[in-house]
Amino acid sequence: MACADTEKNEQLETPLLDHPEEQESRQGPSGPSATQTAFVLIICCLSFLLGFNLASHLRPSEFSGRGIIKTVSRPSPILSNLDIRWKEVQFNGSLLKENIYRKDAGPEVDIAWKELGVDYHALIIPSSIAQSVGIDLDQVQVNDKYGGGYPANIEGLHHLHCLNLLRQTLHWNYPYYQALGQGPFKNEDFIVKKHATHCLDILRQQLMCTVDIGVMGQIWWQPKGVNDPQPFVDFNTKHICRNFEDIRTWAKERQMPEKVPKDFLSPPKKGDRVWSEIP
Repeated sequence: MACADTEKNEQLETPLLDHPEEQESRQGPSGPSATQTAFVLIICCLSFLLGFNLASHLRPSEFSGRGIIKTVSRPSPILSNLDIRWKEVQFNGSLLKENIYRKDAGPEVDIAWKELGVDYHALIIPSSIAQSVGIDLDQVQVNDKYGGGYPANIEGLHHLHCLNLLRQTLHWNYPYYQALGQGPFKNEDFIVKKHATHCLDILRQQLMCTVDIGVMGQIWWQPKGVNDPQPFVDFNTKHICRNFEDIRTWAKERQMPEKVPKDFLSPPKKGDRVWSEIP
């Protein structure tokens, strides 16, 4: 009787195994097809390549890379042969403790500022890259017999030149430089004033253009004769700075000679723009 029941049960079960859908449900789901596997691999590869490309341009942890500098700066001939790098720098924000750059006018202070590159001569931009770095083709050119190209100055060093002039025109420094009569102070006072206010506004625009979004906290200090500590802004903050010394050296090594032949510059050609007044 038991054997008969077993045979009967097997006859009932066998047809059920002939349906693939039900067989799969009894055995569990099958693995992914070859097409699905290939699709997943392609997506993974594309994601990796996209991530690598973004990382190569935007990785702040490396503090270097031309992709970053091209995002935040205009094109520059410096990028052709100098790696712009960043490092963390502690600013000296002391209110009362002066460094050499803050001292009253004198030869020692002037040397310190001069070593920053505030008086560097122009360098020459090759004609082949002039337009790519923002030079108009009808701007002043070097005579072809002296190698051609376009005289130009590094803007960051011009900013330092301007800051130095503002220092020199501070009311406690002005008489000293006026008496020396060198550089900008060869001119009449009203031209010195125009020069100084030009510099003032150049620096205003630069600071607004590259506005620092860092924050300054406050410290407690104990004034003499006061019972309670008082708050005071902590100006000694940390900043991520470019490798200034490398940039300064690059510009120093490429300066035009101090003295050049009278025909060093080519006269304007027909069709070149000649301004009717200083812009």
